[in-house]
Amino acid sequence: MNKKTGFSSLSRIEKSPDIPTLVMNQIIELISQGKLRIGDKLPSEQEMTELFGISRISLREAMKLLEAKGYIESRDRKGKYVRSLTDNVKSSIEDLIAIDHDKIWELLAVRRLIDSEAAYLAAKNVTKEQKKRFLKLIDRIGDVGADSILASNEGGLLYSKFFDILAETTKNTIFVHLRETIAHVLTGAFPYSRKKLSTISGSSRSIVNQLMKIYDAIDRKDADAAKAATIEHIDYLEKSLKKALEME
Repeated sequence: MNKKTGFSSLSRIEKSPDIPTLVMNQIIELISQGKLRIGDKLPSEQEMTELFGISRISLREAMKLLEAKGYIESRDRKGKYVRSLTDNVKSSIEDLIAIDHDKIWELLAVRRLIDSEAAYLAAKNVTKEQKKRFLKLIDRIGDVGADSILASNEGGLLYSKFFDILAETTKNTIFVHLRETIAHVLTGAFPYSRKKLSTISGSSRSIVNQLMKIYDAIDRKDADAAKAATIEHIDYLEKSLKKALEME
């Protein structure tokens, strides 16, 4: 079993009148600790029965409980995967933005709170390995080109990935789950936002420079500067989007 997935910390269950609940609680604990992350695949049924020392019937009951509570999902015959704790609210937010573009200001207000606090914590907790991940991403942004981030689909993915790494660097699993939700919402809102922002001269390069400023503060472990730079970035997005709409 791959130790990186966190499944190695599962423990065998002794005889109990409620084995499915005990199995469920162990899985939930791994998720809450960040040892199991969104998108991780659970071991096969045979592997899990061996890990827990239980019957297939008990395991299947545990999986039903986890699915009912929204912790995991089945993907056809590919197996069971950890899902975002906030998937249920995600689709309704996406629908709102699709119907009413003004909802994007509400999304930015949420990002201003969550991403800025994430940047603050990231600056306090960043490790050498996480700095390497940021720098690798920044190198890729350089390959795409600062003036092309808004013009390409890859640019949008790189932008979103920057804030994914930011959330992971906080060492706070709740931030990771919140970021996962926002990332999905941004996927629906980004084409609209990107099209509008691209009408503002120099906006793509400005956004890249703002990301560099956020990372620089994190690299220096200056939490206040990281938070301020993130708020400055979100403020820029809001101001530029409003300017683009006024130009229509």
